[in-house]
Amino acid sequence: MDTTWFKEPKYAWVGLGSLWIIGFIGALTRFSMAYFQVNISEDLGISRGYISMAWSTNLLITALCAPLGGWFVDRYGAKKVLLISVVMGTLGTGIVVIGEHPAVFFIGYAVVSGLAGIGTTTTYLLMFEWFSHHRAKAIALHTSANSVGLVITTPIFVSMSWLTWKDAFLASFVLSLLIALPVIWLGIKSHHQNKAVTAQGEGLIEVDNHDHDKPHTDTVAPSLKRAGHLPIFFLVGIALFTCGINMGTVEMNLVAIHQLANVSPSMIALSMSILGILEIVGSVTFGFLLDRFNKLVMMAMLFGIRILGFAVLFMHVGWSPILFAIAFGMTYLSVIPGGILIVNEHTKGKGKQTGFLFVFHQAGSIMGALIGGLSFDYFKNYQVLIGFDVVICILVTVGFVSLYISRRRSHRLHGVHNMKVSA
Repeated sequence: MDTTWFKEPKYAWVGLGSLWIIGFIGALTRFSMAYFQVNISEDLGISRGYISMAWSTNLLITALCAPLGGWFVDRYGAKKVLLISVVMGTLGTGIVVIGEHPAVFFIGYAVVSGLAGIGTTTTYLLMFEWFSHHRAKAIALHTSANSVGLVITTPIFVSMSWLTWKDAFLASFVLSLLIALPVIWLGIKSHHQNKAVTAQGEGLIEVDNHDHDKPHTDTVAPSLKRAGHLPIFFLVGIALFTCGINMGTVEMNLVAIHQLANVSPSMIALSMSILGILEIVGSVTFGFLLDRFNKLVMMAMLFGIRILGFAVLFMHVGWSPILFAIAFGMTYLSVIPGGILIVNEHTKGKGKQTGFLFVFHQAGSIMGALIGGLSFDYFKNYQVLIGFDVVICILVTVGFVSLYISRRRSHRLHGVHNMKVSA
């Protein structure tokens, strides 16, 4: 009986489907915070700044929990960490639903839901264990879940005006309780279930594919200190920090940037729809490319596209909203998977390394949101923020190109040396 699909074990695809469903459900809270800010502010009698503070606190706690979650995965297994993560996320949305006080909203969304961040790195670690031939594509498919959720959720809530932000949180709570938790329990296989027979060459060999459900003792990863001294680790960390700033710019300030540039509401709506669709297209496209081509080159290309997008946004020409949506949407979900894949390949890193990389990204997201607010308060526009995005993207692009050239030169010199020795 064939136990593989597309050269990967069947349980890997089942697990990917399970994680995709969880990500799809998680899109509801992201949509609610982005779309219903005015309603939340009016219903709870709080300012936009209070909502932004809750959003930033959620990111901060998620960032702090990411390396802790990676440490738990290395010792107690991914399934347990995922269950705890979804339980905390479900509990957080439940608190928001039943609460009518600003403090309850803050505790539920910012604090309790933020603690769900212990599962942030777990999905990537599972992809590394489950997939060998289609790893980047699998990560891309998983990251598309949230975007697909946004694309489907937005027209539903826009067309049904009687639906409120509480309905979105309630739907997330119910779906997490009835679907997400059972899916983890049934769809994420335990250690002894993950033996798959896979083809290699002309024969079949049995491969024991651990899914982190139990601690590993057969693979020794370099310490975080050792990995931290590798140039690639630093470069990827800076790249994820830059990506976080870019995302903080877009998620918190993009609509305000367009409004300040006198972009019509219909054009803003169209550009945001295009952004959501291109997130999906871009994640799948670069997933295939990351599996086929040099990942350093692909990361340079990702940030090169972002440079063009932010440059167009800076100029505020007539088609800037659409062109920026295309450029940024294509790269929106691919930097994190690409960076983590590079570190995993070069350092054989485990949960701790992956978790600390997420700290860089979340720190950048918080800084991007803060820089946007401060620059607007001081300059009454967002030009400084957009210009800053352009500059840091250029620096990261140069970094990846330089590292790629350096590694090619090193491999070429190593090959010449080997030829001389053999001669």
